[in-house]
Amino acid sequence: MLYNNLFFLRYGMIRTQNVVLDSCVVIDIIEKPKVASQLKAKFRGKSISIILCDIVLDEVRRVRGILPQVTVSKITTLLGRKVKLTATTAEDESNAMQLTEQFAICHNGDNKILSLCQSRNFILVTFDKMLLKASQFVGIAVFSLFTAGGI
Repeated sequence: MLYNNLFFLRYGMIRTQNVVLDSCVVIDIIEKPKVASQLKAKFRGKSISIILCDIVLDEVRRVRGILPQVTVSKITTLLGRKVKLTATTAEDESNAMQLTEQFAICHNGDNKILSLCQSRNFILVTFDKMLLKASQFVGIAVFSLFTAGGI
């Protein structure tokens, strides 16, 4: 919050942070109310936009059978914030392949999410320890309930 106040004093506005939720986070939010309330509490008072990308929505549909529209609706309700949708581009796909070649721990879905976050300067929220490690290698801002501090 201090960062936001300093930014406001300096530039006259509060910068909105774009936060991308990984599929494991989305599933946990939907299935475990405690996770949703913890994230909602961490986001309270901060200027944050929740972003869901096509890769995450497809993975949630594939793994849990939840349609994208239902997923967006539930996340909006549980976190109390509007959700923005975004799609990966051909450039993201190309960068994702390079990330896979560079980091063997990056599987197909994760590489696309990392590429998206890297190209658009998004903050990644994940509980996946391998994705946390890969994001640190790539230099992406990341948040997890496992880590201290926060957004």
